[in-house]
Amino acid sequence: MGIWKMDEPFEGSPRERERKSVEWLLHAMTGSPQLSIGHEPSGKPFLEASPYTISISHTRGFAVLLLSEGERVGVDIEYRSDRVERIAHRFIRPDEEATDTDQKLLIWSAKEAVYKLYSEDNLLFHDMRTCHMADGLLRMENLKRGIAVDVSYEFTDDYVLTYAVLPAQLA
Repeated sequence: MGIWKMDEPFEGSPRERERKSVEWLLHAMTGSPQLSIGHEPSGKPFLEASPYTISISHTRGFAVLLLSEGERVGVDIEYRSDRVERIAHRFIRPDEEATDTDQKLLIWSAKEAVYKLYSEDNLLFHDMRTCHMADGLLRMENLKRGIAVDVSYEFTDDYVLTYAVLPAQLA
């Protein structure tokens, strides 16, 4: 996993800056400047002519890239703010507990990572449920498949980062 703080000067749109930051991360992490990122019709990224699976996320000033050989991956990064309070009712199920802003942001981000992990399931927020939350790890259930996956997380002063790795035999 690589995280890029986008603080260098850049001419272009925010989208172009995010795209370029992910390219820089990819080349720094693999040492291979010839690798390029393609996108499926759904928008899911993939690496052309490569054994790696990837997941990408960006938030204010940060880009993250998660690479794996042989495992499915999903990653999300969200800047810390209370904006999640206005939309929590859209993504937190009645049977999920979130008592503060950080827990709501964590659930939002974890569901984004699991959505990417199981992109072919076209999961909605209510198709996922938080089963257990502990320091650095939460368990999220994909209700369409009836299986749970562990989502690792980290809070900093700037963001929450969530990611999940699914071994190929469980995919």
